Amino acid sequence: MAITESKNNVNTNTSKIQFICPVCKTKKSLEIPKSVIEEAKQLITMSISRGLVCEHQFQAFVDKNFQVRGYQRVDFEIENKSNQEKDSNFSNFRKNDNELFENLVLEGNFVKFIPKIKKTENHKTPSYQNKMTLEEIYNEFKEFIDEDNEKFKKFIDKDSKRIKTLSVY
Repeated sequence: MAITESKNNVNTNTSKIQFICPVCKTKKSLEIPKSVIEEAKQLITMSISRGLVCEHQFQAFVDKNFQVRGYQRVDFEIENKSNQEKDSNFSNFRKNDNELFENLVLEGNFVKFIPKIKKTENHKTPSYQNKMTLEEIYNEFKEFIDEDNEKFKKFIDKDSKRIKTLSVY
């Protein structure tokens, strides 16, 4: 089961619950679907994935009144290799996890990531601030540029490190 966070409580079918990591005591409120709790008979065990509250994975026990009744830390986690490879760069998301969670769509027990494309004021493709000159591009990538490239011809001719060889057969 996945638990996501959302800034705007647009969906009235969710409820915010504050979780506290049992390892590092980091606190974070996450929105979860009310249906998950309402359909449970008593306590529901929620697995809080690494990165949702902090860098630890743990379990939370939530009652029918949306109150956390306890936590259990996970001592050992078994993951398949493909998940480990995907999660290896997860620490990069921690810098801006609000943006990450704003792009998650939660429908029942289904979670989908749909990134919102940021556009400039004119709704065009964002322009890059650091434009490189043709000479800078040549100097950066000259080992990958062919000798007969017309765009970089004037730089190729002036480059003393390029040795023009004539092949004689």
